[in-house]
Amino acid sequence: MKSKVAKIIGLLFLTLVGCFIFRTAILRAFSNYLIVETNCDNMEYAFVLSGGAYDRGNEGASLYHEGKVKHIICIGENQSPDIMALGIDTLESDLTKLQLIHMGVPEVAISLIKEGTSTLEESEIILNFCMAKGLDSILIISSKFHTRRVHQVFTKKFSEEGIYVCIQGAPSSLYDEVNWWKSEYGLIALNNEYLKQCYYLINY
Repeated sequence: MKSKVAKIIGLLFLTLVGCFIFRTAILRAFSNYLIVETNCDNMEYAFVLSGGAYDRGNEGASLYHEGKVKHIICIGENQSPDIMALGIDTLESDLTKLQLIHMGVPEVAISLIKEGTSTLEESEIILNFCMAKGLDSILIISSKFHTRRVHQVFTKKFSEEGIYVCIQGAPSSLYDEVNWWKSEYGLIALNNEYLKQCYYLINY
């Protein structure tokens, strides 16, 4: 019995030592799992999902200036609590448009869909738009940690309708996704995304 306990303790000790030695690789594996991206060029439409107007708007602007997208559609009807605190009645889709314009994207290349409060709702709205327009490929822009959930929600649903979905992640301006654990913002973002992963797994 004592020998068995000693082996268990020894195994646990070795496991802890191994986790410490390879801690950086283990921590990066948590973020790498969440990031699912596809390199795309010459896309007619890019949709910027709500939830991060500044970072996602910047990414959309970069892709536009690189000539990878021709038209950007900002989606979402949620309101930012910080903006609401200022007494400004502005939707997240409006904020994304403002950031795109600030980054030099001409207003004629931007459209708004002021609907959608979640990734799932936005996927349905975008799918209906694509089917109405007869599109066979689109680009989705979201935060890097959000891209796996975007892939899970969008890809199968759209492929069944013959629509290819390209996914591009916007890097955060508040933390480095590669070294997320070095920032409180990164820790919160990764934790929140894994909680949402669990929620979507259970409910959808």
